Amino acid sequence: MIKGSTTPQATQENNQTETLQTGKQSLETSYNKIINIPNKSLTDKNDYHLITLNNNLKVLLVSDPQAERFAASLSVNVGNFQDPDNQQGLAHFLEHMLFLGTEKYPEAGNYQSYINTHGGSHNAYTSTDTTNFHFDIKPSAYEGALDRFSQFFTSPLFSESLTQREKNAVDSEYKAKLKDEGRRNNQALKTLLNPEHPYSHFTVGSLETLKNRPNAPLRKQLLKLYKENYFSENMALVMVANLPYNQMATLARQYFSDIPSKTPIPKKHYPTLTIKNKPQLQFVRSLIDNSTLNFYYPIDAQGKNYKTQPTRYLSYILGNENKGSLYASLKSEGLINGISASTSTDYGDNALFSVRIALTDEGLKKVDTVAKRFFATLSTLKSSPINPLYLQEGLKLSQLMFNNQSYVNPQSLARSLSARILKTPTEDILSCYRLESAANKSQVRHLLKQLSQDNLLVQLTSNHEFPESWAKQTPIWKIEPWYQSSYSNNYFSQLFLDIINLSVKSTQVSLPEKNNFIPESLDLINKKDPSPTIIFQKEGFTYWNKSDSSFGKPTAMNFLAIRFADAANTPKHTLLNKLWSRLFNDSISELTYAPYIAGLGYAFYPHANGATLRTSGYSDKQSAYVTWLIDQLFLFRPTPERFKQAKAQLAKDLSNQKSRQAYRNASSALSTLITKNSFTTKQLEGALEKLSLEDLQQYTKRARERFDIVGYSTGNLTKEQAEKLANAIYERFSNRLTPRKPLEIETKNLTSQQNYHYQFESTSDDKVVLYALIDTSAQLTPKAIKEKAYFSILRKLLNSPFYQELRTNQQLGYIVGAQNLSIRNTPILGLLVQSPNTDTLSIIRAIEDFLKEQSKRLPNISEKDFSQAKSALLSELKMAAKNLSDNALNEWHQIAKPDPDFLTREEWINNVEEIQRTDFIAFINRKLQSTDTTKIIIHNKAFPKELTEQQDWKKTSPNSPSL
Repeated sequence: MIKGSTTPQATQENNQTETLQTGKQSLETSYNKIINIPNKSLTDKNDYHLITLNNNLKVLLVSDPQAERFAASLSVNVGNFQDPDNQQGLAHFLEHMLFLGTEKYPEAGNYQSYINTHGGSHNAYTSTDTTNFHFDIKPSAYEGALDRFSQFFTSPLFSESLTQREKNAVDSEYKAKLKDEGRRNNQALKTLLNPEHPYSHFTVGSLETLKNRPNAPLRKQLLKLYKENYFSENMALVMVANLPYNQMATLARQYFSDIPSKTPIPKKHYPTLTIKNKPQLQFVRSLIDNSTLNFYYPIDAQGKNYKTQPTRYLSYILGNENKGSLYASLKSEGLINGISASTSTDYGDNALFSVRIALTDEGLKKVDTVAKRFFATLSTLKSSPINPLYLQEGLKLSQLMFNNQSYVNPQSLARSLSARILKTPTEDILSCYRLESAANKSQVRHLLKQLSQDNLLVQLTSNHEFPESWAKQTPIWKIEPWYQSSYSNNYFSQLFLDIINLSVKSTQVSLPEKNNFIPESLDLINKKDPSPTIIFQKEGFTYWNKSDSSFGKPTAMNFLAIRFADAANTPKHTLLNKLWSRLFNDSISELTYAPYIAGLGYAFYPHANGATLRTSGYSDKQSAYVTWLIDQLFLFRPTPERFKQAKAQLAKDLSNQKSRQAYRNASSALSTLITKNSFTTKQLEGALEKLSLEDLQQYTKRARERFDIVGYSTGNLTKEQAEKLANAIYERFSNRLTPRKPLEIETKNLTSQQNYHYQFESTSDDKVVLYALIDTSAQLTPKAIKEKAYFSILRKLLNSPFYQELRTNQQLGYIVGAQNLSIRNTPILGLLVQSPNTDTLSIIRAIEDFLKEQSKRLPNISEKDFSQAKSALLSELKMAAKNLSDNALNEWHQIAKPDPDFLTREEWINNVEEIQRTDFIAFINRKLQSTDTTKIIIHNKAFPKELTEQQDWKKTSPNSPSL
């Protein structure tokens, strides 16, 4: 058991400051030393101190003056690489088991419930060599959370019954991703690797791998892995709070000093990632209509090069999208949709440098050309002198972005830092997030030598024909055992070797030029307006501004909505709007790459009223960027070839939607079902077939002829600068502007006391049920804020018991949760279960049994439990914006409405504060007893006959007039 405060729990939470009072002198006798961490970002307001407890646990204490939730994260130097050969996935399973009870808090859901009911969140992950646990919570409950959290690492129970039960949840997590393309392709790739290297193994765990072995019961294996790796020298803890570091140090000593200390074992040496004389070419049959060509080069581990990151030189050139790049060359011929270059984390002594190319159908047919162009570009890169311009640009941009970084919330910061501490010297804990100096030419040359034919792995994924001429022998297809992907491994044919060796320096691809979009002025305006105001208004044109440099960054955001008639009122118009935005974005992708690299982003996206252009990033040069983008948009005309390609890709995307994670499709199906003038994927697919280039030309011509504009500028720019931008935009379009009243997206009028069900398309073998409770009476209220607030509190009170009962106790599946799905003036509570083994009827009955039990429990809820849920909601609503985008997106959402209301947040807070326990109980009695509640079940498998025969549930569709 942990040595901790003997103060009763409630007193402990309410009198936290009393337990924290201690002098610096007494603190320093409890630790080996206290180190102030240097080299933080110029915009970082935090203070960082590293202490080492007497048990040798490293603890980074982050005093964050803006933290409204406090957080902690503990990383352990153990992961999939430490799995026993005969129990793959054990490290991941161990991560799961630590949540299921400790000696001090034996109830399996105690930690999760405590976090959720005190306005927090929690999670964990297991990677190749790290297991990370993290949470955040409201300040008054921080000490109680640390108490529960710390028990994971001193006194977990690993009860036999929960050990046998929880492996079902891990198996469900594994099965939920059986058809995930990324998982399937990655596991297939591992068959090309050295089977002696742990990265080649299966890592998630399943019922097959997590079972009792002869003389090695599962629980015994868990305890062994835990005792061998969960000790203080093998861990790092980060605490982030708006507290002085000495108070956090007291908490760290109090709750984490009992983690056992142990002499670390020597670091294990892993074999090389690849071995000679193994196949280097792999074909993988995709489940979706999607083709990718991937080149992998095992290179030396790069973790030690964090100060210079020489791989950035390779990524910058091979992944470049500027005019004259490999991307631009292949895209201009309609062969690819995208390209990316990246470096993996270290896998022992190796990492993987990869280039991923998304092929079009034409690109797959001409895949030899794509490969030749890639190897020619690589040859150009190898034969050209190392250009110091790229190295210096990379250094400048890295340091620029580091010194102007956005605020990182406490949980994300704790999670990131705790993993870094395990591998990074103390003085570099913060500075390792940016380049310290440019890579030297010898480092880059050494990497380029490793991008050789002998060091190459090629994976081609598709559901079409493969280039068998690349293979030395006739392909023999096998089934990968874990994700059942169909793959074929082979050696390179002489033809493919010729493609590599004869693709000498390219004449079609040039290396990048100097980036002229790197900001020159980083001055701040020192201005903060209270709220957005209209600064420029003419007929059909309204422009808003809010100068705001309060976040201490030289950044801005600009929004421009172009609203025109019949933008998306039919499936045809919806598709034409999508195609217009896709084709425009595609047409300027090369020209917008340099601005993007320099920190200037943009988005052009369609919606019900037309389309919106948004820019973000450094304020210097952004206004000029906005006007340039507008000019490009109105000058743009699609070609027949590009239209054909975009239409084909959109058809693929629509078809592939059913292969997304099933639970995500369930939420989308509900939204489509209850929203007026929304269209199903089938409706869109049917309309897409008939579309022609002439349709698009007529659509965009009408859109450009008559429209109105609403704009907004905010951030590090003055009112005068915004007025100048507004005037420049207005002068371009003054003769085309026509006032328009924007359409509002509305929810269908739902009938109370009705039950509906709707089946959506999904390729998943899992059974998914989204059980939605909808407050129909609230639809008569314009905003329904109070009603949605009731549903928000209800979700907080149901989430933990729902998860505990249906996931932990009944083991229905890995994906289980209560969701607040409220939209517009419609409060919605969703209860979601995705299960690999349980049938739809059993899931529905389990949910309804749970609701019956809660309808008895909640009317008797204690004042304490109700107040905790209400307080958690209020703490979320009252959280201040930490970055410019936090405010800007909310403000733009209001500006785009017919009647902007910038006090909606305050209205929410006032409504929640007014809700009393007696009001909530009356609400529960009405809603859970269905007096004015509609129920909709969204599911992906056949609806149970037992329910339909009762005539309680009506089959519906998104266009059903009865809904």
